[in-house]
Amino acid sequence: MLRNVYQSGILTLFNSAGTHPLQLWSTSMASDSDDCLINIAADDDQVECLVLTIKGTDIRSVFISCPSQMSETLGIRLPFVSMILKNIELPLSFEIETIDDHAVTRRFRASNYETRARVHHEISVIPLQLDKGWNHLTFDLEDMTRRIYGRKHCETRRITFHANACLRLVLFSDRIVPEEHLSDGLRLVGRPETTD
Repeated sequence: MLRNVYQSGILTLFNSAGTHPLQLWSTSMASDSDDCLINIAADDDQVECLVLTIKGTDIRSVFISCPSQMSETLGIRLPFVSMILKNIELPLSFEIETIDDHAVTRRFRASNYETRARVHHEISVIPLQLDKGWNHLTFDLEDMTRRIYGRKHCETRRITFHANACLRLVLFSDRIVPEEHLSDGLRLVGRPETTD
């Protein structure tokens, strides 16, 4: 999908305040459940911008995934993936699918309900401990692939966010980008405090 695009600096894959934030993403919700939600709204009490809320009791069937077509791959070569998401204190997981220099597909799954790391040939499960409220996370896919599998990271093929979270931003970069160095359109803007 983006393999032939020049990749340097920052490449934004999801921006909840953008014009069409889910344009590149597919969404999935359990058809037999009334407690599923994938919604973009300004209903967060801590921030002023629109955020994506993903909620559901069955995290396997409530998710967003990019690219939207299963037959496509992202082709992103940038080694860092960063995201701004909110811990809503429910089970959450996301998965990053990559390919290494031996053409082996690897998946890194991070979740807040796992208590220990597990490494298998095709998937690594990473326990995720989030702070209360909004979190800025960065993963060095190059370093993770080297340390866990002894291989070189080549590209990211797919990224999937399962219920339950509020998501503000997903980006790839060629270096670690602190939130304060992001442009105003990508930052998490807090609501002004009100005095009664």
